[in-house]
Amino acid sequence: MSDHIDEEAKMRLQELLDLGIEVDVRDIVSAVLGPSLDDEMVELVLMAFESMKSPISDNQLIEGINNLRSWREENS
Repeated sequence: MSDHIDEEAKMRLQELLDLGIEVDVRDIVSAVLGPSLDDEMVELVLMAFESMKSPISDNQLIEGINNLRSWREENS
């Protein structure tokens, strides 16, 4: 797992969250990964969200989504 945070992904996520509207998981994943998302990735992130027991920071969210993407690529 990396401590490096993609600053562009962080900016896209912050812009999305700053809209002040309710966003869905697909919007969040798209903000972090860009247009390369798919339904399976969205489902993995949704399952991770559902299992969380406490709030997380934007950086943790970005790192978690990127880690899920890496895990999936390594196990495909």
